[in-house]
Amino acid sequence: MPRPSCAATRLWRLHAYRLALLAIIIALPTLAAAPAATAPSLDAGTAVAPMACNGCDPPPDICEPERCDGFDNDCDDLIDEGVLLTLYRDADGDRKGAGPGRQGCLAQGWVTNNSDCDDSNSSLWQWVRYYRDADGDGFGAPGNWKDACGMLAGYVTDATDCNDGSASVKPGAFKSCGIGACATSVPACVNGAETACIPRPATQEVCDQVDNNCNGQVDDLPPVSCGVGFCRRTVAACADHCELEESRDGKPPIEVCTWGANTCWPGTPRAEVCNGTDDNCNGTTDEGVLLTLYRDGDGDGHGAGAPTGASCNVPAGASSSGLDCNDANAAVHPGALKHCGVGACAASVQSCVNGTEQTCTPFPPEPESCDRFDNDCNGQVDDAPPKTCGVGACMRSVPACAMACWYEEARDGKPPREVCEWGDYGVCAPGQPRPEVCANDLDEDCNGWPDDNDNTSTWVQFFADQDHDGHGANWEPQSACRQPANTSRTPGDCDDTRADMKPGSVEVCDGIDNNCSGTPDEGNVCDQSLCQ
Repeated sequence: MPRPSCAATRLWRLHAYRLALLAIIIALPTLAAAPAATAPSLDAGTAVAPMACNGCDPPPDICEPERCDGFDNDCDDLIDEGVLLTLYRDADGDRKGAGPGRQGCLAQGWVTNNSDCDDSNSSLWQWVRYYRDADGDGFGAPGNWKDACGMLAGYVTDATDCNDGSASVKPGAFKSCGIGACATSVPACVNGAETACIPRPATQEVCDQVDNNCNGQVDDLPPVSCGVGFCRRTVAACADHCELEESRDGKPPIEVCTWGANTCWPGTPRAEVCNGTDDNCNGTTDEGVLLTLYRDGDGDGHGAGAPTGASCNVPAGASSSGLDCNDANAAVHPGALKHCGVGACAASVQSCVNGTEQTCTPFPPEPESCDRFDNDCNGQVDDAPPKTCGVGACMRSVPACAMACWYEEARDGKPPREVCEWGDYGVCAPGQPRPEVCANDLDEDCNGWPDDNDNTSTWVQFFADQDHDGHGANWEPQSACRQPANTSRTPGDCDDTRADMKPGSVEVCDGIDNNCSGTPDEGNVCDQSLCQ
């Protein structure tokens, strides 16, 4: 099929332009009311153009230089060759593209740059370098950065921090070091480098209200002392020195104080006493007033033997007195009395006389008399032998000493008055005799003979008790008032030759009748099983 000429192509394109212009004119009212059309997609392909006149020499008014419009402008059968652009999507309309590039002609929503860092936000498009601010002081470390479209947490745009590990070290901040007179400060960062703070050198402390030696204490000089003993005084090293100054305007003097070194003045001496202090301030303590100590072995406050030392106080086991004549007896010491004897024999002497222990000798005793004294020195007062009268059950006994009372006539006409006197006035009256009772060893009829009743009807029976076990044999009893020898008033003894055989004894397995029950070894006492 023959190829159309360039003239035909030109004519066809002219008609196409006219038709397109006519369509635009017709659609203008509609386009004005309708929303803007979306940009054509680069993927929709290019419009079909008439065949160019390859191999011909087209006239200049038909074929033109190729431009990127989807047509073969230069009539070489190639569309947009050599004029295609690399385009990037501009979704937010900020004329900055992003994403992968594609070949095509410039259209709405596409641009030729890919400099948008956030194609969803038209206010953000430029990449910014942010620096790590680890210490949160508003300054970042210059060697630790990230490029980002927006601000990152923990990052800043300032990269001048010289120590990102310390919030106090940053440009514009100062480092302080040292105390007192040594205190100083330097800029924390100089030309991007951290600066070391070195305190000023310390000096000797003086009284100037400044911490010269830089130890945190102002004027902390040691106290100043003067004098010795009781006169020693200690004052602060620094103090205000005040004095009154006359006023020139006729007003009262004013006190003016100046801070400086203090002055120490010793105290006033006093008489030396034994108190462990140098009272007279001569450098010697308790001279001439110390107590000489002696060992006090018995704790009576008096010692003996050679001196053991000197002190103002007497410790336990010591005394300031060395005149004890018996340091093993607390009751014997100077000033103490020794006592001996009782009653009228009681005597006392000084324990120590001229350093020698004394002996106490009681007075000799005397016969006891009724005088309210212990005459016989036995510890009992007026314990003279009692007065006794009567015999047997009539015998009575009364104290020899008693109170005797009688009435005496008064000389002044008043009634008689009772007068009592202590003395040997005990009066004994025997008891009244009673009928004699047999076998009780008592003399009821007070004739001097017990159990001597001649009335045989009152006599009792006695049984022979040869083994003296308290039980007599049942045979041949005898009657009497006084119990004969080797007899008992209790009968029932089954063998009066053995004391282990009598009523009430415990039966044992021995072949005899221990309890006089009439049966030896009764009650299974010989059963071996009972002994298991």
